[in-house]
Amino acid sequence: MIPRRILLQRNAQAFSRNLKQSQRLLPISTQPSLSLNSRLLSTGKPDTPTPPESQPIPQEEAPKPFVAPPAWQRRTPLWLLNRPLFVKTVKGLATMMGHNTKTQTAIRETRTIYQLCAEREVKETGFIYVESRLPPTFQTWFMFTNLHVWLLTTRFRALPPSYGRIYIQELINHFFLDAEYRLRSVYGPKCPERIIKRTMVDLRDQWNGSTYAYDLAAVTSDAELAAAVWRNLFAARGEKAYKEKDLSEEERERMLEQRRKDNDPEAAVEGSGAEGLEDLPRLLHGYVAHLRREMVRLSQISDEDVIAGRIGKFGRVGALNHPDAAGLELQGKAITQSS
Repeated sequence: MIPRRILLQRNAQAFSRNLKQSQRLLPISTQPSLSLNSRLLSTGKPDTPTPPESQPIPQEEAPKPFVAPPAWQRRTPLWLLNRPLFVKTVKGLATMMGHNTKTQTAIRETRTIYQLCAEREVKETGFIYVESRLPPTFQTWFMFTNLHVWLLTTRFRALPPSYGRIYIQELINHFFLDAEYRLRSVYGPKCPERIIKRTMVDLRDQWNGSTYAYDLAAVTSDAELAAAVWRNLFAARGEKAYKEKDLSEEERERMLEQRRKDNDPEAAVEGSGAEGLEDLPRLLHGYVAHLRREMVRLSQISDEDVIAGRIGKFGRVGALNHPDAAGLELQGKAITQSS
């Protein structure tokens, strides 16, 4: 086996010979040659400044722009990169092997894009489980993540049809693969397969229904969009309490106890009944404003950037200027860990 030191020396000697040959053939420019992907990636926004320590919740970092490596770190000599025929041949071979096809590109880019949707529940635990009083269940994660998946599908529909259909399908595939993985973690390894399949079918029906509801509400009015969020994410909070308003106190307590025995998420969360409806209009307004704001932001991104997976990051649904934002996050994390 050749020692690592000898291999490094041989690589350095080979690089020196190639560099001398390139100097004889072509003058080396002071700027490194960038490929098409490198030029597109280099147009990103600069990093956001680091927030002061006094701020309770730090701002999320902006995507770092692509920085081309110096010439001495390149594995391919510059005189080869400056040969259009060589670059065209390499790209043609990669396409023949299926590396840069539309389907492969969609699978690769939507995997990264979906991670931006899946991380929202982790970054906003305080707002979801404390301020919104949603139960810390798999259903809450599914519906909250589905909101951001739906936002991306609205942008993907504006892409050329050959890209839009593939990107939507691959994004939904990543979403349901993640949902199945989390579902198996909740049920445990001994859960029968028929229960997993039946639950996945129910999740598919919920996704279909919520998508149709959000689509119709988005082109109708903010009131319809708030109603769609109320039905899907908040599980029509307060509807049961409204129907039970004419019952006596004993009958209401008996029905509430029965719902708790049936593992009703709404009955298990304190403040989700009639006494928790005073904050519901404000919460729904925040969700609707978030959806409208993100739709405008995504519409301002070019098709080339969307296809390349450069869509930025989602903003927060909850208000950043909350007087006790840090406390909300700590309470939300404690709720998720105890559930």
